[in-house]
Amino acid sequence: MSYNFDQNLSFGDDRPLTGLRSLKHPFVVIAHCAFRGAAIVFYVFANILSLSFIIQFLVLLALLSADFWTVKNVTGRLLVGLRWWNFVDSEGKNHWKFESAKDPSRFDIFEIRIFWGALVVAPVFWTFLVIVAFFTFKWEWMIVALMGDLMNLANLYGYLRCKWNNTQELTNYLTKYAFLSMLTRQSQQPTTSNIQTA
Repeated sequence: MSYNFDQNLSFGDDRPLTGLRSLKHPFVVIAHCAFRGAAIVFYVFANILSLSFIIQFLVLLALLSADFWTVKNVTGRLLVGLRWWNFVDSEGKNHWKFESAKDPSRFDIFEIRIFWGALVVAPVFWTFLVIVAFFTFKWEWMIVALMGDLMNLANLYGYLRCKWNNTQELTNYLTKYAFLSMLTRQSQQPTTSNIQTA
């Protein structure tokens, strides 16, 4: 008795993985986005969720601290291979260290985009919330939003410094980007010519 086994048997769906299943570090990506999103959502809906400003402030401070610590110590290292920190030497001087992985090609491009997207978008939201609180004369909420903005901007600055090893590289990149965006805007503006008829 002989059996004919097909070597190309399909055991399930052969489509490429999508969504969270396609990520190398799905829980790290969730943590990276969840803490940032939770702090912003709680800020927006804080008056509905609790009546006490002190409780609202403490919950926001806990969410912002968890976000700051997670992004600084976990997600930056695992998703993009970047790490920054400071230490105080025996003479009392602060020293800042900015490191990047030697082989950035080993990191997943989709995770890199998620990391940088969340890292850039969150300070934009917090800046918007600071402006709204300022113009609605809610000074205590402006202070809270400013705290969220500064914590997010500190992480953004730290990771930009990691990506570009020194401040000169970062300054050159930002100057080049500003110059290119200015040229793009000017090239997209319609030109009007003054034609005088005789």
